[in-house]
Amino acid sequence: MCAAGLAGVINLMRERRSEEALKITVGIDGSVYKLHPCFRDRFHKIVRDLSPHCEITFIQSEEGSGRGAALISAVACKMAASILTQ
Repeated sequence: MCAAGLAGVINLMRERRSEEALKITVGIDGSVYKLHPCFRDRFHKIVRDLSPHCEITFIQSEEGSGRGAALISAVACKMAASILTQ
């Protein structure tokens, strides 16, 4: 269910930007993601399967707040991409 929700958000972002393909980085934190032996690989596969027109990179945060880690990862990747395209 987590993967389906994330895939839905990513697909909506792609559609609202009217892009054929979306390249996106997702920051992830949490004990299940970090410690469950199969969750990470299954999660990645399902999100990618449900978002076929998106190139998704997952970054695991080692810091506390999952929400903050995801936001910082997204902003940092967006800033790096804009610097590289200048």
